[in-house]
Formats: sequence, C-alpha cells, structure tokens
Amino acid sequence: MNKIYPLKQAVITGVVSAIFATGAFTVVDSLNQHYSWNINPATIRGLVGLLTLIILGIGIYAGMQSIKKANQGQLSYGQALLTGFLVAITVGIVMAVLGMVYTNIINRGYTDYMVAEGKKALLAEGRSNADIANGVADLQKQFAPAMQAMQALVGQTIAGTLIALIMALFIRTKK
Repeated sequence: MNKIYPLKQAVITGVVSAIFATGAFTVVDSLNQHYSWNINPATIRGLVGLLTLIILGIGIYAGMQSIKKANQGQLSYGQALLTGFLVAITVGIVMAVLGMVYTNIINRGYTDYMVAEGKKALLAEGRSNADIANGVADLQKQFAPAMQAMQALVGQTIAGTLIALIMALFIRTKK
C-alpha cells in the first residue's frame, strides 16, 4: 500500500463538520427563540450532532476512495477500516479544537446559556429543588468546554469507526 492516510479528506471533513455544527445550531436556535418553537437547545444540539455523522460518513467514503485510487484500485478491508478510523479520529480532533475555540472565544456564554435552558426544562417538568440542583450541576459538567471537546473527540471517533466497519465491506476490493 503506497498511501495510507487521507489527510486532506480528513481535515476538510473535520472543518466542514465543525462549521456546519456551529452554524446550524446557531441558526436553528435563533429561529427557535424568534418564533417561540420551545425546543430545548440541547435537543437542537443533539439533532445537529446526528447530522454531522452524515458529513463524517461522506468524509470516510472520500478518504477510502482516495486511498483506493492511490493504490491502483486496490483496498483491503483492513486498509479501508484503518482509513475510516484515521478520518474519524482526525475529524474528532478538529471538531474538538474548533469547539474549544467556539466555546472559549467566539461564544463565551454558550455554557451558561445551555445550563440556563436546561434548568428551565427541569423547572417546567416540576422537579424538586434537590433534583434541580443536581441537574444543574450535571449540566454544568456536560456543557463545560473541555467536556464538549471530549464528546466531539470520542463521539466522532466511535461513530466513524462504526461507519467504517460497515462501509469497508462495500468499498474494499473484492477478489
């Protein structure tokens, strides 16, 4: 195997995913507030995160095709899986770094906003004061910038590896 790492596809996929995630969240959350849709921002964040998996899948596919082309049309299952894993971990790193930039520089109020909205949801559910206090503490941990970065890294890597496990079956060179 001549070429083993699709760096270009991995970095492009990571940047596109991060820009899409922050842009889509910002737009949909703004529309949510403007039109009073009453959708919890954590739900919006989760749905946007699921959509980034489509971008990740496209990036993994592009990476596998790049390696296959560079190796004269040859790509074993193991090579395809390794390619998918490498793209996934690179995307996770890029999204984690850009997520830290977003939460620490671009939108410093992100964590406070997400916690405040989560607290509103707990109050609306009629939770006890103790439950609300515990819930807010959990939300502060969940939406802390470092935890957001870890979620991006782990989530993209695991999801991408699972995507690669399946996709490699179809992309590999059949003998």
